[in-house]
Amino acid sequence: MSGNDSNKKFYNTVPLDVFQSLTRQGGFDECIDLELIEKHIAASATIMEVGAGYGRCVDFLLTKKQDAKILAVEQSPQFSKVLSEKYKNQSRVQVIHEDIKTLVVSDTLDIVLWLFSGLLDFSKEEQPIVMKRLRSFLKNEGKLFIDIPQLAELTVAKYTSAQDIVMETPYGNISTFLPAFKDIEVYALQAGFSKVSVIHYLTTTQKKRSIFMLEV
Repeated sequence: MSGNDSNKKFYNTVPLDVFQSLTRQGGFDECIDLELIEKHIAASATIMEVGAGYGRCVDFLLTKKQDAKILAVEQSPQFSKVLSEKYKNQSRVQVIHEDIKTLVVSDTLDIVLWLFSGLLDFSKEEQPIVMKRLRSFLKNEGKLFIDIPQLAELTVAKYTSAQDIVMETPYGNISTFLPAFKDIEVYALQAGFSKVSVIHYLTTTQKKRSIFMLEV
């Protein structure tokens, strides 16, 4: 297995409370990332979240975006079940149990959110390929938001090289590749995005992060 396939054991076995504790350690439980980009998604009718987990972002969107259709994409069977049960009576949320590498969407979207380091689960070779797929999901003037740690920022994981990071856990190890700003720019150009901008910020636990906004 390579890329995100090698990390699936972790997402398929990590207990929900442990995963939620990682969110709190990262300083995301108050949705500071979403607060920062809210103004950019305010007029959106359709929003996809890649890697919806236990519904942190979906909950925020339901609170802030009263009319948007939300597609919650999650490859993990256990988290897909959590999402399906949580939103079974919420008509605006469609839970999709699928890997983003094989997902097909019938209608183009206004916004795609890929937050909480989701891009890092893919190898250096896979990242531009998946980014191109996400570009194909977007309408003209659509936007893709990607959130990642800043390069060399210390995390709960350890660096094995300048851009390769491994997190060892009892539920399986996570091997990741952390792209630099220049890598994101290259991916965006190859995928057909017209503009890349970035928001640097600190989470509530003082972790240095960057949100990239890629515009069609």
